[in-house]
Amino acid sequence: MGNTSWDTGDIVKKGVVMVSVFFLATAARGEWLLFFVYLGRDYLQQLVQPMPDAGSNLTEQSQGEAAGSLLQRLGLVDLHLHVIAAVTVSFVIFWGVGLSFDRYFYRNRKHVAETWKCQPDRWLTPANEWHEFILGSTNMFIGSVISGVIACYIMNGGKNSLYTDINEYGWVYTALSVPAVFVYNEFVSYYIHRLLHCPLVYRNIHKHHHRYGSPTLYSTTAMHPLEFLWLEGALAIPVFLVPLHPAVFVGNLLYGYYYGMMDHSGIKMDAVWPWQPSSMFHDDHHRYFHCNFGFNALFFDRFHGTLRKKHFKYGETVFGGGGKATGSLKKSPEYLNYK
Repeated sequence: MGNTSWDTGDIVKKGVVMVSVFFLATAARGEWLLFFVYLGRDYLQQLVQPMPDAGSNLTEQSQGEAAGSLLQRLGLVDLHLHVIAAVTVSFVIFWGVGLSFDRYFYRNRKHVAETWKCQPDRWLTPANEWHEFILGSTNMFIGSVISGVIACYIMNGGKNSLYTDINEYGWVYTALSVPAVFVYNEFVSYYIHRLLHCPLVYRNIHKHHHRYGSPTLYSTTAMHPLEFLWLEGALAIPVFLVPLHPAVFVGNLLYGYYYGMMDHSGIKMDAVWPWQPSSMFHDDHHRYFHCNFGFNALFFDRFHGTLRKKHFKYGETVFGGGGKATGSLKKSPEYLNYK
C-alpha cells in the first residue's frame, strides 16, 4: 500500500500496521501453512517421519497397519496434526493481531477519527461489531481447516500442478504467470461479486456481508459461509490445473488477502500501484452497495461502467451497478478517481 491519509507522526508505526495486517491476512484462511508446505514440502518431510506418496505401494507391514484406514487411502495421513496446527496458529494471529489493530484505531484513536477513518461519522453498532467478529472468526476457522486439509494432502504427495524448480518451465513463463494469476483472481472475484449482487442472491446470501455499512477489518471474512467457500474454491482452481510456482500462487493470494483486509479496515489508505484503488474504493462499495465490484483493481469496473459516479443515486434497492441518474447525467457521467 502507499502512504496513509491519516497521520501517526511516525513512519515506523505505519510500517508496523502494514506488517501486522499482512500477518493477519495470512491467518485469515490458514495461508501461512500452505506457504510453508508449498515452498518447503521436501525439506519438511525430512523433519518428520516419511509419509508415502498418495497411490504408492506400501510395505507389507504398513499395508497391514493401514488396512481399513480411510485417511491412508485418501493420502491424508496425520490430518489431525495439520488441521490443529492451522486452526491454532490462525486463531492466535487473527485474534491477537486483529484485536491489537482494533484497539489502536477504533478504541484509542476514535476521538481523531476524521484523520484516519473513511467514514468518520459512521460506526458499527455493538451488535454488528460482535456479529462481524463471530461470523468472521467462523469463516476463518473454516478456511483454516481447509488449508490444513490441503497442506496435509500435499505433504502426503497429493497431486497438484505446482512446481518448485523454476528451470522446469523457465523464468519467462514464471514471470508472466504473476500478472496472469493476478488477472485471473480479479476476474473471478469481480464476476462472482457481480453475481452476488443479483437481487435474489443478494437478498439471500450476500446481504449478510453488507450488514456492515462502515466495515472494519473483521468484515473481510464476515460473510455467508457459502459465499466464503465459493470464493475460496474459485481462487484455488489454478493449483490443480495450471503449472505455477508456489511463490506465484501464494504470493498473489497473500496480496489479495492483505489488500482485502485494508479494503475492509475502514482506514483511509492511498493507492500505490496504477491498477490498485485506494481503500475508499471498497469502503464506498459498502456505503453505496451496488457499485465498485472489483477487489484489487479498477479495470473490470471501468469496462462495465460499475465504478461509482459522482452525483448518481445509489442504495440497497438500486441494483445493476450503474446507479440511478437523471437528466444530462445520463449522457456524461463522471466517475470517481480512487487514488
